[in-house]
Amino acid sequence: MLNYKKIVLNELNEEIINKKYKELLNNRWSFLIIKNKDKEYALTKEKSIFLINNEKAFVQTAGNDIYYKTIFIENDKKALDKDLKIYYNYINKYKSLMTKQVYGEKYLFGSIAVRTHNNSFITTIRGKEDLKDYTIVKDVDHNTHLVKVIGKKATLNAPLMAKLLENKKVKVIVHINHYFDNKLPYYEYAFPGTIRDSIRNKNSSFNIRYHGVVYLFDKDNNIL
Repeated sequence: MLNYKKIVLNELNEEIINKKYKELLNNRWSFLIIKNKDKEYALTKEKSIFLINNEKAFVQTAGNDIYYKTIFIENDKKALDKDLKIYYNYINKYKSLMTKQVYGEKYLFGSIAVRTHNNSFITTIRGKEDLKDYTIVKDVDHNTHLVKVIGKKATLNAPLMAKLLENKKVKVIVHINHYFDNKLPYYEYAFPGTIRDSIRNKNSSFNIRYHGVVYLFDKDNNIL
């Protein structure tokens, strides 16, 4: 169910945005629409803020979005030591960028995925306050829009990651929130965890406007 609020602000600066962002998280709104003078902006849960030209069209598109849901399955107890080591190596490599900003005074955004056996993958959890925590995505069913996990809920980026891992060259995916690489192409913003957000080019790394960069790495740590 779409749950959003529209507010009017005479002034729009970083301090005000931070305050309204905390309200958004505390009230579990899908997004905020902020009217400032003659312009309207959307503020989202991952703290993206961008200009919208047509409020009605934006809300209608958001309301039509289909989100993936999580189901929990039992652990198959297969060894993950080698892939966990890769996971933590990438966590350590990108830790400074992923912890540069704390959202809502406690949350860390961004995510990492490492392909494991049978095309499952290790990834970061949702609503994380510690990058050391992880979960295992056993499967993502794109027909029923179900994310099957062993452990905790996976990052909202799990459906996108599953699609990107359909490229057999991809071993690791790194998404950094609000960090961009201008050498890479930009794709349009979509709410994380939706069908729209999972439809991206899986052959090379890219940016998502207002959201962040998505790096794809092969088994030799080369960026695709």
